[in-house]
Amino acid sequence: MSDFKTIVNSIGLILNIIGVYIIFINSPINTSEIDGGNASTDFDKEDQETKRKNRLMRLGVYIVILSSLFQLASNFIPIN
Repeated sequence: MSDFKTIVNSIGLILNIIGVYIIFINSPINTSEIDGGNASTDFDKEDQETKRKNRLMRLGVYIVILSSLFQLASNFIPIN
């Protein structure tokens, strides 16, 4: 059963790393430039890209929460 506990904890850690990476990649701090509203700007494309990044950041947060629950659950798995 100790192996199962280690596996659950490891899954939690791996999911945590993936979730944080998804959040980091899609966060506004990674934007190299901020569009000031140039006349040639395709605002529909910008809006779609923003919505996509927000969905991915939300997914990353859910993955981090899920991974934390895996790690928490592994603490309650009995060692036989």
